[in-house]
Amino acid sequence: MFNRTRCLQISAALASISLLAGCGLLSEDDGDDMKRIVVGTTSAPSTLDPAAAWDGSWELYRNVYQTLLAFPTGSSKPQPDAAQNCEFTDAASQAYRCTLRKGLKFSNGEPLDAKAVKYSLDRIRTIGSNVGPKGLFGTLDKIETPDALTVVFHLNTSDATFPYVLGSPAASLVAPKDYPADKVREGDKVTGSGPYVLDSYKEGAEAVLTTNTSYTGFANRKNKAVTIRYFADSPKMVAALKAKEIDATYRGLSAPEITDLQTPAAHALGVQVVENVGAEIRYLVFNPKDPSVAKLPVRQAIAQ
Repeated sequence: MFNRTRCLQISAALASISLLAGCGLLSEDDGDDMKRIVVGTTSAPSTLDPAAAWDGSWELYRNVYQTLLAFPTGSSKPQPDAAQNCEFTDAASQAYRCTLRKGLKFSNGEPLDAKAVKYSLDRIRTIGSNVGPKGLFGTLDKIETPDALTVVFHLNTSDATFPYVLGSPAASLVAPKDYPADKVREGDKVTGSGPYVLDSYKEGAEAVLTTNTSYTGFANRKNKAVTIRYFADSPKMVAALKAKEIDATYRGLSAPEITDLQTPAAHALGVQVVENVGAEIRYLVFNPKDPSVAKLPVRQAIAQ
């Protein structure tokens, strides 16, 4: 993450777009922590409905949707968010029980209860989008809701990684009244229970967020508003950072750009590079029809 100023505001912008490793890493030269901050990213959402995205859309989802578990900034282990607690209840790791916090509700006033959790995850599998997160729930057999605050996930095989799935934006919770059970919600609106509410959205341009006053979770927000600006490429984003048009960037920078932002010249502009711990897997995929990697020994050498 690359910060220009305003540590407290940016760290509050979340747990927010997985932004920060810790406020102490950044300067605190701006005492006003209630201003709107502007974050730049190349991860523009492909859709606002979490049932149909397994991509950079997740960065926005972390701000506007809530999950039973989530990853606090700088942590690679999921902790309860919408849930009060979650745990496996059997030695085989095939039954996972979550108890929800009391009084949760979506931004439309609808209660976020056990039935809403079941509805949110069932629709992912029902819709079955080819570009959605359905594949992450391959070990999920069925969901039971013994009462309004209890959700029990029954798995078809042992899966110690299931809490990590629930802690990802793949398991974003949506308001049943606003999200069809069998198709993707269209349009530019979001109804979630996350730290922020989506006030407006311009596809490929920006998302304007303000604090969700009904939010109950572990995100410690110290700012009232965030604007996320989307860039088609990283050079334009870096230029905006150096021109002080945005306060921070996240994702999408090349290695040379990262190196450049660590130079004395960049420091003179007030830019800081912040490293953070995260729970993310990146893949290198080969096209065997490409002459440069067509030979198996070449691919094996790279893999080594």
